[in-house]
Amino acid sequence: MRSWSFRRTLVFWWILFLVIQQAERLFLLPDAVALERPAIGIVLKSLMTGFRADFIISTIAIICATAMAGIVGLILTWFGGMSRSGRPYHGLLTIFSAIASLLILVVLTADMGYYHHNHQHLDFVFFEYLDDLFGLHSEPGMGGAQAGQQTAAELADTWAWALKLAGFLLLESLAIMMWWFGFKYRVEPALSRYAPRSGYTSTAVLVVGLLLAGFGFHPRGPYAIRTVEIHSAVYYTLAQNPILYGVDAWRASRESHPVAKHALIIDAPPLDEAVRIAQEVLGKGERFLDPRYPFVREVRPTSGVRFEQPANVLLIFVEGLDRRYLGRTIAAKNTGEAIQLTPFLDRLKGDSVYFENFFANGVQTSRGLFASFCSYYPSQGASAMKTRYANDYMCLPTLLRSAGYRTEMIISQHHDINRLQLFMVRNGLDQLFDEDDFPKDAEKIGRQVTDGALLTRFRSHLETLQTSGRPFFLTTLTFNTHHPFSVPMTHKDVRALREEEDGYIPALRYFDVEFEQFFLGLQRDGLLKNTVVFILGDHGRHEMKGKSQPEQHLGHFMSPLFVWLDPSLRTPANYRPRVVSAVASQVDLAPTILALNGIAPHVSALLGHDLSCILVRDCGEDNVAYLSSVYSDVIALADKAGFLVYALPSGELYETDLALRTPAVVRAAGDSAVSARYRRLLALYVSSNVLLERNQIWSWKEWGKRL
Repeated sequence: MRSWSFRRTLVFWWILFLVIQQAERLFLLPDAVALERPAIGIVLKSLMTGFRADFIISTIAIICATAMAGIVGLILTWFGGMSRSGRPYHGLLTIFSAIASLLILVVLTADMGYYHHNHQHLDFVFFEYLDDLFGLHSEPGMGGAQAGQQTAAELADTWAWALKLAGFLLLESLAIMMWWFGFKYRVEPALSRYAPRSGYTSTAVLVVGLLLAGFGFHPRGPYAIRTVEIHSAVYYTLAQNPILYGVDAWRASRESHPVAKHALIIDAPPLDEAVRIAQEVLGKGERFLDPRYPFVREVRPTSGVRFEQPANVLLIFVEGLDRRYLGRTIAAKNTGEAIQLTPFLDRLKGDSVYFENFFANGVQTSRGLFASFCSYYPSQGASAMKTRYANDYMCLPTLLRSAGYRTEMIISQHHDINRLQLFMVRNGLDQLFDEDDFPKDAEKIGRQVTDGALLTRFRSHLETLQTSGRPFFLTTLTFNTHHPFSVPMTHKDVRALREEEDGYIPALRYFDVEFEQFFLGLQRDGLLKNTVVFILGDHGRHEMKGKSQPEQHLGHFMSPLFVWLDPSLRTPANYRPRVVSAVASQVDLAPTILALNGIAPHVSALLGHDLSCILVRDCGEDNVAYLSSVYSDVIALADKAGFLVYALPSGELYETDLALRTPAVVRAAGDSAVSARYRRLLALYVSSNVLLERNQIWSWKEWGKRL
């Protein structure tokens, strides 16, 4: 009986941890329903996923409590002469389990309050807010005071918060009492009646149960919870376990703080001065409207190209597409045959407006997509798409959808990659299709859907959208030009190049082959009617490629941009295919797409500029691109004078030309030849990072009605 007493105690607390967590999810359910009326299937799937997730935390908690009871019991037995019977361990397990349940309840109470206010579990922004509140990483005299004032304002409605808290604690108390009575009068007698007589068998059954529950009854464990197929952002969030979710967010917030250390070693201007300089660079004489959101401004009409009616928009991101590899010919090692890497893209350049000085603003997919969709610079710390997806942004899909567009995205990976599903659904995407939406017979290399199959799926969606009679925005991101560069060996050139040490080369040739077939098929079948196509990389090469340090640092940003108009849209007044030399970057995409279609907002927080004038004439000579790399910890300013690059850890400052052909020239910060550009670079770095951290970019509540 004594041994079973210990096991019964373990089972009681194990399930109690689950009950406490389940009670919070049920308490949050009415808030979720108020936000979005779901189908019953979505609710059931969310609750079942949450049940599995809560079991993972319950198992971790009871294992930790058992381990602590065992360790303390052994210490007391060794040094204090405590009895070696099971009763002292039984008592210690009760003590440590009670402590664990109290800690879980405290976390869930904080999560309940945060969810009520922000409709999110404890996320990256929450932990950054705590840092500000306690002054851990904020500017002297600013962060703690601001966070304290915000806390006071949010707690001002005392009765509302008190009632919410009282209701939550009442539900938790009822749930705990119900489990206590249920265990005492139902479960415990059943355990005594039906438990195996052998203690070894009972222990084995319990261990197997703990193991299964610890993995959430799924072989992929917590990852299966994170990647659950729930397309609603509201119910995906509800399904997540607050503690698992919060641990990921806390880890991301810790990873972002080296940025603060970098800021201490550079000659950075104060925030007010940085904002003023950045406004001069970004606004070009426009009027900024609110010091709380320093980049929100009135947008003046420009003299760019405008379509007579809204055009369909295809935005095609090619993984790691690096313009340094376009137009290249490689001698195959086996045959010596000269093979052109991108013959189709090279030909397409002649029928497009091709930007030879276009740049990705960041160096990772999540940063490139964020800059492209939301026209804001990537942070130097943790990616905003991964950690700040609950913030307010002014993003292209939202603005297009409000203008009547259908907005969709197709990827060949899981929708949770880079938190893409959460971010895109919150920011205007009607539908995200991922690897689970492909036919079972779709071509794959291992488990990865090939780019050929992705483009086939893209065409299928395009056919459907073209018959809808509604303008649409359709975007995709390829994959096979990403490490490990696994591609089908179906084309002779790809087979000839497979001996190359750099796997990117045959992968790029494979993409060009597939893209040619795809694009020419769309043209042949009239599926690009009334459509403008943008083709670019989410960034340049991931790998440090280049003969010089500047090329290795800056190669990450060297994406090309093709802008192609279907003949149904072309007139001599709106399109002149050619190579243009104006500087542009991903943040310029959204303003340009909106302006082309006559739906540019009157009030904007977009950092890029409308460059539609370039489709027909040379313009934009004064445009600049701000670039930031978390790989090599450099920031850079690209303008008509070339690159000005600052290495954050070392403080080294140098400049080079935009084509990276000339050796870098090291400069001193006070050098009059670069001092003005240097101040602009630092101002963009400081202002864009701080305002992103403080969520002072945009507010739909404040400015949404003025669009």
